[in-house]
Amino acid sequence: MNKKRLIFVCMALLLIPFVLSAQTHPEEFLGYKVGADRKLADYSQITEYFQKLDEESDKIKVLTIGESTLGKPIIMAVITEEENMAQLDTYTQITKKLRNTRGLSPEQAKDLAQKGKAILLMTCNIHSTEIASSQMSMELAYDLVTGNTPFNTEQALQDVIVLLVPSTNPDGEQMVTEWYRKHVGTKYEGSRMPWLYHHYAGHDDNRDWFMFNLKETRAVTKVLYHDWIPQIHIDEHQMGSTGARLFIPPFKDPPVPTIHPLLWRGVALCGMNMAYDLQKNGFKGVVHGRSFTGWWIGACDDTSWLHNCIGLLSEMASVRVATPIYIEPNELPDSYVEKRLQFPDPWMGGWWRLRDLVEYELTLSKSLVKTAHLHKQDLLFNFYKMCKDAVEIREPGQPFAFVISKDQRDYPTTLRMLEILHFGGVEIHQAKKDFVADGKVFPAGSFVVLMSQPYRPYAQSLLEKQEYPNIRQYPGGPPEPPYDNAGWTLPLQMGVTSEQIDTPFETELIKLDEIPDPNIQPPSQEVPYIVLDSKKNASYSVVFGLLKSNPKVFRAQGPVNGDGFHACFGSFLVENTPQVQKDLPLLLEKWNVQAHSINDISEIKKSPVKNSKIALYQSWKSNMDEGWTRYVLDDLEVPYTTIHNKDFKDKKDQPADLNEIFDVIIFASESPDIIKMGKPDPKSRYARYYTEGPPEYEGGIGKQGVEALKNFVAKGGILVTLNDACELVIEEFNPPVSNSLEGVSRSQFFCPTSILKLEVNKRSPIGYGMTAEKAAVFSRSKAFRTSIPDMEWDRTVVASYPKKDILLSGWLLGEDTLSRKAAVVDVKYKKGRFVLIGIRCQHRAQSHGTYKFLLNALLYPQMN
Repeated sequence: MNKKRLIFVCMALLLIPFVLSAQTHPEEFLGYKVGADRKLADYSQITEYFQKLDEESDKIKVLTIGESTLGKPIIMAVITEEENMAQLDTYTQITKKLRNTRGLSPEQAKDLAQKGKAILLMTCNIHSTEIASSQMSMELAYDLVTGNTPFNTEQALQDVIVLLVPSTNPDGEQMVTEWYRKHVGTKYEGSRMPWLYHHYAGHDDNRDWFMFNLKETRAVTKVLYHDWIPQIHIDEHQMGSTGARLFIPPFKDPPVPTIHPLLWRGVALCGMNMAYDLQKNGFKGVVHGRSFTGWWIGACDDTSWLHNCIGLLSEMASVRVATPIYIEPNELPDSYVEKRLQFPDPWMGGWWRLRDLVEYELTLSKSLVKTAHLHKQDLLFNFYKMCKDAVEIREPGQPFAFVISKDQRDYPTTLRMLEILHFGGVEIHQAKKDFVADGKVFPAGSFVVLMSQPYRPYAQSLLEKQEYPNIRQYPGGPPEPPYDNAGWTLPLQMGVTSEQIDTPFETELIKLDEIPDPNIQPPSQEVPYIVLDSKKNASYSVVFGLLKSNPKVFRAQGPVNGDGFHACFGSFLVENTPQVQKDLPLLLEKWNVQAHSINDISEIKKSPVKNSKIALYQSWKSNMDEGWTRYVLDDLEVPYTTIHNKDFKDKKDQPADLNEIFDVIIFASESPDIIKMGKPDPKSRYARYYTEGPPEYEGGIGKQGVEALKNFVAKGGILVTLNDACELVIEEFNPPVSNSLEGVSRSQFFCPTSILKLEVNKRSPIGYGMTAEKAAVFSRSKAFRTSIPDMEWDRTVVASYPKKDILLSGWLLGEDTLSRKAAVVDVKYKKGRFVLIGIRCQHRAQSHGTYKFLLNALLYPQMN
C-alpha cells in the first residue's frame, strides 16, 4: 500500500464515527429554522423528527407513554449518555428505593444517590396555542445529542437522564397548527379556534392533575409518580404579550403549607440558575416572584411539589401563535419597565417573534440540565430526605390519618375517589376489623390514609380543608385574588365522608395494591320491579343504560323500604322486563352499584320517567365548561346531541320547533351575550379582547333562538342553565328570580373558587338523592333572590346558602351577602321548566357530589 493510499484509509477510518453519528438538524428536516415567522411544525412532523433522531443517535430513545383523547401517540424522548441507556431500569429502581424510605438508612441513601442519575422531566405545550415549546423541543433534543450546549454535554448526560415530552396535548398541537396554516395571510391569521384545543378541557387540561380524568394527564402522571419518578419537572408555557418576556420561579406567596421547605429551596435554586444563565446571555425582561403563586391549583407543574419533586413553571410572553408582533414601549405597564430586584433588566418594547421564545426556552432548558448535573447527588439525596421526613416527622397540628368509612351514601363514588388518590401515589390501607379513632367507631372494611407516607403533602392537601390566607393588596385594602382556586378538598367535592383523625391509634390494617371492587349481586329475575337508589350517581348511569329498551321507569316521591334496603327520595323503580334482566347484571358490574328487588310498587307514590332526548348547546367560542359538561355526560354514558346556533332557526329563519326533537336542553356556563350574539356586549370590559373570527363561526342563537327557547319551555321542555348561563333566563324571560350578586363590589363580597355549604330540599325532584347539607363549588357563581310569581310561573328553591358558617374550604369575604340566598332554583313556566343551577355542579368533572342537580334535571319525573 503506497503512502497516499495509507493516509486516505487512515483518514477514512477516523471519519467513520463522525459519519455514523451525524444527526439531522431540525432546520434541515423542516426546511426552515425552528421558530421562523409564520412557520409551525405539526405533531406528525415533530413525532417523525424525534423518531429520525432516535434512528441516528444512541443518546436518544423515543417512547410512547400513552394515547391522547383522540388517539394520537404521546411520545417522550429519553436523552442521556449511551452507557446509561442500557441501565435505565437500574436508575429508576434507585429512585423508587429513595422514595420508599422505610428501612433505608441515610448512609445507604447517600450511596444510592452517588450511584444514581438525576432524572429531569420537561413537558411542553400542554396549552396548544402556547406552541413555542413544542417547536423548541426538536432543537433542544438535537443540541443535547450533538453536544451543542455551553457546558460539557457528555459529562452532564453521564449524570442526568432527560425526559422530554414535546407536547402533552398532541391533538391540540395538530389542531392549532392546521388552523393557523389555513388562515396565514388572511385577516384571521393567528385567530382563536372556534373549538376547544383539548377535546374536553381546552385550557383546563392543566387543572386535571389530581383528578386524572384525561388520558393525557394519566399518561404523564405514570411517568411522574410510577415509572420514572423525576427529581425535577418543568412545564413550559406562555402568557400574555405586554408584561415580562419570561416568568421563572421562585413563585409568589402564598405557599401550600404542607410542602417541605427544602422543596421551595430547590425551586429557588433551579429558578435562579436559569435566571443567571439567561442574564449572562443577554436575555432581557425575565421576572420571578410575581403573578404565579405557590398555592396549588391542580396544575401539571405544581402537583409535582406535593410529591417532593422540584416543580417548575416557565411562562414566555406570547406572539400571535407564530406571527410576530410589535409592542410600543408605552404599551408595557409601569411595573414592567421599572427595575426591581425581581425584575432587574426590563425589555423595553419592539418586535417580538416566535424565534425569540424558542431561544429563551432553549437557554432555560439547557440551564436546567446543567443544574441537574451539578447537583445530582444533592437532588437524589434530598428527594430521599423529603420522603423520609414525610414518613417519620409529624409536625405540630398535622393530622395522624384520614379515615374514609365503609359506610357511605354513595359507595361507587367513594371507590372512585380512592382510585384517584391511589393513582396519585397515595398509600391506602383497609381495616380488617372495627376500630375506634378520635372517639368514633369505624366498621371493618373502612379505608385509612395514614399521614406517615412519602407523599404525605399530596395526601394531606387533597383530604384536608383549605384556609386561604387573607392577603390584601395593601393594609385594609381589597383582597389579592389567588391565581385560580382557593379550595379544592376532594372528599367535599365528591360527596364522600372523610374524617380527619388527630390522635394516633392502632388497629390491624392491610395496605392495598389496588382498590377492591364490591361484590355485586344482581336481584332476582323473578321480581316484577327493581329499585336503584338515587343516592348513588352510578344508579343514574344504570338507568340511562336500561332506558334504551324503554321499560317502565318511575321515580319514588318518598323513601322506598324493602327487604334489606332503604332507598331515598327519587329512587328509581324499573320494570324488570326480559331485556332489563339481560342488561342489568352487566350494568351493575360495570358501575359497581347494587340494585334491589321489590314485588309491589302499587302503594308507593311515584311519577313516571321518560327516555328524554337531551341536547347540549355548543357555541363557537371554545367554552371549557361546555367541554367539561360533555365529559361528564360521556363519562356517565348519558346520551345527548350537541347543537349549535343554526339549530335554533328553521329553514325560513324563524324560531325552530325544538320540542319536535328534544325534551331537555343544557346550556353550560357561558355569558348570555356570547350565547345570543357570539361576542361580548360592546359596553362590556371584555369587549376590548374580542377578535372576529371567520364568518361561519360568528354570531349566536339570536332573537330567533331566544324565542325558540321560550316556546320550548312553554310547550313542556326543560331548559337547564349552569352558572353564568342562568343570566340568559333572568335577562330574557323575566322569571321570578334575580341574581343578588349583580353589581356587588369586591370590597363587599369576594369568593375565589372555593367550596361552600348548601342546604338542600331533598324532596324536590332536582334535589333527589342529596343530603340536607351539601358541599358545592362556588366559582364566579350566583346567589338568587326569588319572588312571588304571577299565574304563569312558579318556583321552588332546591338549594340555598345557610344563614352563617357558609365556607367549607377556601376563602370567603362578605358571607352575609350569600346568607339565605338560593343557589339552585326549579322554575315552572306554563308546561315546562327552567332549572337554574347557579353553582359549578360539574366543575372540571371534579364535583361529583353535586352532579345530581344536573342528572335529576335530565331524569325529571313527569308530574301530574
